[in-house]
Amino acid sequence: MKLSVDMHKRIKKAQKFFYLYTSGLSQREIEHLLKKDTMDAFSYFKGKTKLADHAPQRLSVGAIFHVCKEIFISFIMQLTPARRFFYGLGFVGFLVGLIKVDSFLMLGSFVVLNLLLALELVDKLTTRDELEIAREIQLNLQPLEIPESQLFSIATYYRPAKVVGGDFFDFVQPNDDRMVSIVGDVSDKGISAALYAAYTQSMFQSFSQTMGSPSQIFQSLNELISKRLREGDFITAVIAFFDLNENSVTIARAGHNWPLYYCARTRTIAELKPKGMAIGLMDNEIFSNQLEEEKIYLNRGDFLLLYSDGVTEATNYQDRMFETSGLKSAITESVHESSDLIIDQINSRLQKFVRSDELQDDATMVAFKVK
Repeated sequence: MKLSVDMHKRIKKAQKFFYLYTSGLSQREIEHLLKKDTMDAFSYFKGKTKLADHAPQRLSVGAIFHVCKEIFISFIMQLTPARRFFYGLGFVGFLVGLIKVDSFLMLGSFVVLNLLLALELVDKLTTRDELEIAREIQLNLQPLEIPESQLFSIATYYRPAKVVGGDFFDFVQPNDDRMVSIVGDVSDKGISAALYAAYTQSMFQSFSQTMGSPSQIFQSLNELISKRLREGDFITAVIAFFDLNENSVTIARAGHNWPLYYCARTRTIAELKPKGMAIGLMDNEIFSNQLEEEKIYLNRGDFLLLYSDGVTEATNYQDRMFETSGLKSAITESVHESSDLIIDQINSRLQKFVRSDELQDDATMVAFKVK
C-alpha cells in the first residue's frame, strides 16, 4: 500500500513537471520552429559563408558534407573567442567520452555546453528586453491620437514584421486650414530601419510646419537624409497634403506604392501615380526634377488609402501575393462604411488570405473617408 502511494506521488510530480516543461507548446509553435526559425537560422549562418546562393542541381555526399562544414564553422565563428574555446573543449570532450564510454567526461562536457547555452540565452533575453524598449519608443513616436476633421474621418493600421520595423506614418496640422499626412517605408527591417524611420518622421514633422507643398517637403527630406543613409539604403514615402478650405488633397510620391482613391461619384477606384523616386538614391537636383504632384478635389463619400508594400506583398502558403487587386476588392466591399470599418475589412481579408499571425514585412495603412 505504501509503495503504491509513493508511486502515485512520483507520477503526479512527473506529470506536474511535464505540464510545466511543455507549457505554451502547440502544433503552431512546433511548425514555426521547424519551418521558419530553422530556415531563418540556416539562411543567417549561410549568409556568413562563401557558399553559393543557389544550391547545385545534384547534391553529392561530398557537397552535403562541405555545406554542413561551412555552416558549422559559420556558427562557431559567431561565438566570442572565449566561448568558442570552451565550446570546442566541450564538443571534443563529449566525442571522446562517447568513444571511450567515459560517463564522467560526457557529463562534464554536457555541463560545459549547457553553461554556454545559458550564457547565449542571457544575451538573447537582454537583447530582447532592449528591443521591447525600442518597440515601446517607436510606438510612442507614432501619433497617439488620430486628428479630428470636419471634412473626413481617419483610421490607421500599423504592424511591424519584427519587434521593431521600418514603416512609419504621421499627421501634422500646421493650422486649421491644412493637414499633412505621410506613410513611409525604409528599405530594411529591424533596428537600423527603425532608427531611420524615427529620424525621417521627426524631419517630416519639422518641414511640414512651414512648407507649402508635398514636393517641397520631399526635397528637404532628400537633401538632409540622403547624406546620412548607408550605401544601398533608401526610403520610400507618400505624402497627402490636404487643403481644408477647398476640400482638396495633393499627392506626391517618393518611390512608394500608389495610393488608392475611391470616387463616390463614379464608383471607381483609381491608383494615383504621380512620378517620384525614393529618398536617398539621387542628389537633390535629379530627385526634384522627378517629383510630380496630383491634386484631387474631394466630395462626400470619397475614400483615400495610403499604405506600405507589406500589405500588397503579403503572401499565403502558395507564395501568392495579396496584391493591389486584393486591396481594391476589400475596399469595394466596405467603401460605404466608416474609415475604421474599411480598415477592419481590409485587415480581415488580409488575415484570411495569409492564414498566419505573422506578416513577411511591415504593414501600414492610413485611410481617409470624406464625410
